[in-house]
Amino acid sequence: MKMSGEERLARSAGGIGLATLASRILGYLRDMLIASHFGTGIYAAVFIAAFRIPNLFRRLLGEGALSASFIPVFTDYLTKRGKEDAWRLAIVVFNLLAITLAGLTLLGSLGAPLWAKLIVRGFPLEEKEMVARILRILFPYVFLIGIAALFGSILNSLKHFAAPALFPAILNLSMITALLLYVKPESEEGIRTLALAVLVGGLGQLLIQVPVLIRKGMPFKLRFLFKHPAVNRIILHMGPAVVGVAVYQINILVDTICGSYKSIVGEGAIPSLYFGARVMQLPLAIFATAMATAVFPTMAGQVSRERMEELKGTLLFALRSVFFLIVPASVGLMVLRRQIISLLFGWGAFDLASTESTATALLYYSIGLFAYAGVLIASRVFYSIQDMKTPVKIGCVAMVLNIILNLVLMHPLRLGGLALATSVSALINLILLLYVLSRRIGRVNRRAIFNCLLRITWASLLMGFVCYLVAGAFMVEPGTASISQKCLQVFIPILAGIITFLLISFSFRFQEVKFLKRIILRGNRKPNLSSDT
Repeated sequence: MKMSGEERLARSAGGIGLATLASRILGYLRDMLIASHFGTGIYAAVFIAAFRIPNLFRRLLGEGALSASFIPVFTDYLTKRGKEDAWRLAIVVFNLLAITLAGLTLLGSLGAPLWAKLIVRGFPLEEKEMVARILRILFPYVFLIGIAALFGSILNSLKHFAAPALFPAILNLSMITALLLYVKPESEEGIRTLALAVLVGGLGQLLIQVPVLIRKGMPFKLRFLFKHPAVNRIILHMGPAVVGVAVYQINILVDTICGSYKSIVGEGAIPSLYFGARVMQLPLAIFATAMATAVFPTMAGQVSRERMEELKGTLLFALRSVFFLIVPASVGLMVLRRQIISLLFGWGAFDLASTESTATALLYYSIGLFAYAGVLIASRVFYSIQDMKTPVKIGCVAMVLNIILNLVLMHPLRLGGLALATSVSALINLILLLYVLSRRIGRVNRRAIFNCLLRITWASLLMGFVCYLVAGAFMVEPGTASISQKCLQVFIPILAGIITFLLISFSFRFQEVKFLKRIILRGNRKPNLSSDT
């Protein structure tokens, strides 16, 4: 039985989501071990702050900007000129990227003290020096993950999603092994060992994709090729994309800088914001990132074939499907934030104060969860039409707003103000993206999007009320709950919430649940996802 294009997209997104879920489960096991070893104390803050810089350059020159500029051009070559010319392009990009990343790694390691002074301005000198020492160990990760990201972009262009979605699990396994066997709790030696495990994981992330690329036909012979007609197109598009990714990463760095001023935002703000964001990112990765990854090649193909109405339909389908899953997840995170944080991280050095501060960060991050998801989807449309400048301009507006809100809200709301500033700026980002998109590709049915969001929101609020009532029946004295009690406090309310949300969705005949039902049953009737009901 032949599947429609939307069914194939949903199934691809589902496969990516399952692979991402596996990686995220390992990621949360890793973070749980980091929390239990270091809590939200100074060693956790040093490691997390130091890891911000390699992640910044990984996103700038690796998986973020490179994939956004490389995939449309590589897909175009595959479609119109064949694999031989496309592989030549891939080899040239690999050579140029390897040289760039090697130079960046060397300069970054030498300039580690300057980076430390920048990102933890509020820390005392001794702690800044510790950040610099960990940075020197971590910087080679930039090279490893940058090349791995290129390999992942090639595989995504070939519509092979499993290996790129799974390779983060390699990093997590490396760090988990180190934490279980080698890392000494609450010590600089411990975070130094953890940094070395990051390098081992980065090498594994790169190597795991090589066999798949060989099967796909990529030649791995040493060829000193540095020129290709399409490279200029990629660089031209990558420039704005780098700025666009930088906007998000600068927001994170600003949060880190603000979080280093302990007298204003309190002790442990940097780890609390990190752990809170990690929990918020679970539904974002499973639902929104998976869908965005799956629809991007399809959107690029629709643009290449000049099928703009299909492109708008794909955008609407992706937004409504993601909102149907993301909004109830965000309400559930807000209602059960303390129970979830306690279950995931509330062990060892992660005490009640750590739980409360991280739960506060999660509350304010979750408010903007649907906006983060929408930005991921909407930005892919701009990348598909090879318009990299518009998301950058809008992102810069959101970045400036985030910085202003950080400075305004960090005093009355402390670390919660930093998380709330991020949520508000993401919402403004989404609104502006959809507005400009309607002017670029023709009218996008924003009324359908708004009605969908409104309908799902009130259903999610009812679900949240049920979760709150059920959670109250399982409450125990803070700090005294056993593992089984913590599980009951989280999973029973979640189960009650899911049942409630699905009952409401079926009772009021939400179009989104009809489509998901069709995906499961593989029926023949095609639902109308563009309606306003």
